[in-house]
Amino acid sequence: MTAFNQIQGLAGSRAVVKICGVRTVDAAVAAAEAGADIIGMIFAPSPRLIDVPTAQNIAETVRKGRVPDAGGSDEYVATSQDVFACISSEAAPKEFFNSCCKKILERGRPLLAGVFQNQSLEHIIEVVQSVPLDLVQLHGGEPTSMAREIPVPVIKVFHIDDSFSLGDEASSGDLLRTFRHSLILLDTKVAGTAQQGGRGVSFDWTIARRLADMGVPFLMAGGLTPENVAEALAVGRPWGVDVSSGVETEKVKDQKKIRAFVNGAKCLPPDNQYGSV
Repeated sequence: MTAFNQIQGLAGSRAVVKICGVRTVDAAVAAAEAGADIIGMIFAPSPRLIDVPTAQNIAETVRKGRVPDAGGSDEYVATSQDVFACISSEAAPKEFFNSCCKKILERGRPLLAGVFQNQSLEHIIEVVQSVPLDLVQLHGGEPTSMAREIPVPVIKVFHIDDSFSLGDEASSGDLLRTFRHSLILLDTKVAGTAQQGGRGVSFDWTIARRLADMGVPFLMAGGLTPENVAEALAVGRPWGVDVSSGVETEKVKDQKKIRAFVNGAKCLPPDNQYGSV
């Protein structure tokens, strides 16, 4: 059995979808109704920056709109320590990250993720508790050890360019380090700017494929659109896909594009997907 086939099952038979940069209740509802698994809100400096009161309104709406009989619990999301407690301390990266994905997806509604970039731990925790959030995404140069101090599971970004190599510790850093972050996100490294993400720029998806061939689940972002998400899944074989600018029109979330993106990600033939463990 190939590593790809072993990963089938984490999300049923479909790719996990994260719609990021959501700033309004209407956009959040559109993402949830389209079938998105994770709704991302940005709390770092960005054109898509959201304030806490608006995020609270979105969180309340998404939680109240839980799909009946969807399975899972609607209680506050498990802490990162709850997730880690189910995993052997000797687990290899493949086992560790697959187990994290399974545990985190035990929900009856879309998860709410807050995106932060090089911000203080105190600020992150304050926002987590105020909204409240289910997940935190660290999108800057934060050390992976910071994830251990955050009370909810952490998505850690690793920025990819042509020099990236999984076999080079200087390049990949702590990507495969266990018992720190719970989910891996691969996104494009954009030169010449401190603000990473949401730039609509892709990286070489065959680089991501190398991680998939190891049987390690991950999210993939960078230049994804409703038109290319099927190809991205076929080439990179990620567990899930993450989109922001690709579902916008004139920098505003477009409900038609959100639906098209989710459909494009989730309606592929099962043998052409990575989508689940």
